[in-house]
Amino acid sequence: SQAGKWSLFGLAFLAVLREGLELALFLAAAAFSSSAPQTAPGALLGLGTAALLGWALFATTLRLNLRHFFQVTGVLLVLFAAGLVAHSLQEFNVLGWVPPVTEHIWNINRFLNEQSTFGQVLAALFGYNASPSLTEALAYAGYFGIVLGALLVHQKRRPGSVEGSAQTADRHA
Repeated sequence: SQAGKWSLFGLAFLAVLREGLELALFLAAAAFSSSAPQTAPGALLGLGTAALLGWALFATTLRLNLRHFFQVTGVLLVLFAAGLVAHSLQEFNVLGWVPPVTEHIWNINRFLNEQSTFGQVLAALFGYNASPSLTEALAYAGYFGIVLGALLVHQKRRPGSVEGSAQTADRHA
């Protein structure tokens, strides 16, 4: 629709305007704190890198399957959110606001230590805990159950889905 195109254009325009103003402020601050021969090469290198990255992003996204992209990012967002839920329960356990029921239901630090670099990345992104309490594990699983249930209900109600088409055909028969 025409309104959707203008909305997308406006969003892109405002994002570029904001970044341009931010760049102007940073360059002004750099110019005031150092000399022009020191500021210019850094600014040109930064602008060149940004232009190259912008072109690469544009060239590669022309072939991008948006349906697959949003499916993958949707799954990642659900995992991030589940990690936040589990981590919040861990913090509530520490504060004593929510009892842990069982302190440590398993401990897999021997296989994937949460203090290792990979363990810390998993903890930061997905709320990984090598020895979670029962309430943490239930919160993680409960979150997934609720989200999965909501997605399945939504899928059945969608007119284009196989289940939705079968239900519509049954009603008309």
